[in-house]
Amino acid sequence: MGSCSDVADHANHKPPQDEAHSSSSSAVTERPSRILCPSPANPCADASLLDTYNAYLESKPVLTKALTAATVQGLGAALGSILSSRDSVESSASGNRGGQRRGRRVDWLEVFAFALHGGLLNGPIGHYWFEWLDKNGPKSKSKSMLLDQLCVQPPLLFAMFVFLDMTRAAVREIKPSCGRTLSTIGPTIVSSWRFWPFAVWATFKYLKKKHYTVALNLCSIAWTVYLSKGKKSSE
Repeated sequence: MGSCSDVADHANHKPPQDEAHSSSSSAVTERPSRILCPSPANPCADASLLDTYNAYLESKPVLTKALTAATVQGLGAALGSILSSRDSVESSASGNRGGQRRGRRVDWLEVFAFALHGGLLNGPIGHYWFEWLDKNGPKSKSKSMLLDQLCVQPPLLFAMFVFLDMTRAAVREIKPSCGRTLSTIGPTIVSSWRFWPFAVWATFKYLKKKHYTVALNLCSIAWTVYLSKGKKSSE
């Protein structure tokens, strides 16, 4: 006859198939729940593209809206240039049946200008403006719309056209500007070595660090006069 401890051990002991059955049943009953990504720093496979985008809107709203505006405006400019080139091809083909037809093309300068405007101006300004309008504007949605369209959109459109023209002109000027710079950079560097080493040495020697920028800005007055005078004489 066994002891009481042997009986207790036998009662507590479970067959291997019972342990396997209990573990499988618990695995069936415990199903992982779908967890959406709370932030871009904690991504998960179950989150959709919209969930991820909304997470970025919450964590980095200005950057997300700037990149969105740049992408959308660049895409719109590309589509507009393609449609415009198609219309010009059709009109030239109808006027000259025997002429050579050009294919559709994308005006990349236009795409770059609109994308840059969306990323630097439209997206950030829109974020801060609509945040202010939501907190301080009229409660009526109709009045908020009128305030936006009558007071804000006209100056924004003016700024957009100015920005686009300046961007196009700046990009077109890059190549000739590089040519002019390469022809003058050598003599300018030599001339700067006659002035700036002494100015920087004297600033470091006799002034405190908090005064460095102010002192060198004052020195740059003489340097700017020299550069401006040299530019006028070369013209």
